[in-house]
Amino acid sequence: MPTKSVLRRPPTPPAARSVALTDRLAMRLGMALVIWSRRTRTQRPPLDPSLQQQLRRERAAREAEWVLLGATMHLWR
Repeated sequence: MPTKSVLRRPPTPPAARSVALTDRLAMRLGMALVIWSRRTRTQRPPLDPSLQQQLRRERAAREAEWVLLGATMHLWR
């Protein structure tokens, strides 16, 4: 026959069930800031064509540099 200690659930401390007021306020404030920042996000300003061309040239130069570096490393091995 089982004893009482086997049938009874172990007691849970009160801190495990409740959350402190400061923690609840911090969570609520954090969630409010996240929601507010998503709602107030502005759209990007349009880029002018000359800036787009400059960015494309810089990207192509970086890619060419990586290709050259990869080829020299391959030859070095």
